This record gives sequence, C-alpha cells and structure tokens, in this order.
Amino acid sequence: MQIPLTATLRGAYSYQADEGSAPSQVGSAFRYFDAASFSAVRRLALAAYVDAQRCPRCRRVLAERFDRLGSTLFSDDDPRELACSFDGADACTVRLLAACVVLFGRPRESVH
Repeated sequence: MQIPLTATLRGAYSYQADEGSAPSQVGSAFRYFDAASFSAVRRLALAAYVDAQRCPRCRRVLAERFDRLGSTLFSDDDPRELACSFDGADACTVRLLAACVVLFGRPRESVH
C-alpha cells in the first residue's frame, strides 16, 4: 500500500528529534546545510523535506525511498552514497536525502 506524500509531510511539521541528537551523530549529512547549530540544521532539513513536494524529482525520491533504501536511515549515513540508489540523482536528491538523515536518522547501535 502506498502512502500519499501529503501524509508523510503532515508528520514532518510535528517532528521532534530524539533526545541526545547532536551534530557529531549526524555525520556527513550535517555539511549539506549551512547552519551554526544543530537546531538550525534541523529547521533547514525540515524546510528542504517539506519543499520536496514542489519538485517532481524529489517527490519521486520520497515515493521510492523505502523501496530503494529500506526503512531505517542511520545518522551517519552518507547522503551521496544513498543517492547512488536513485537513477539520475543530482545535488537536489543528495540534499533531500541529507534532510531525511538529519530528520529521521537514528544512531547505530552495537548488538554486542
């Protein structure tokens, strides 16, 4: 069952980061946003995520995100590497994936 893009975006407005999120945990995704603090990066990432509805390519990336990347993003994922999973990926795709990592990425945990 496909989830409409608007349903995904509605949840973005009320997004709250997990406790303990810090720039050091975001890895390379942090550098795609020109900001001095992690809270500013989150705001810019949210704006990029919400603005994606206006771009046909970004809407396609969001629609195919789970099929191509799986259901879990990690805070240290490299958006450039993630973008390789999408045909015709460009700088816009990389920035959108960086926004997804900032907003939805979780820290990797060792099972040992």
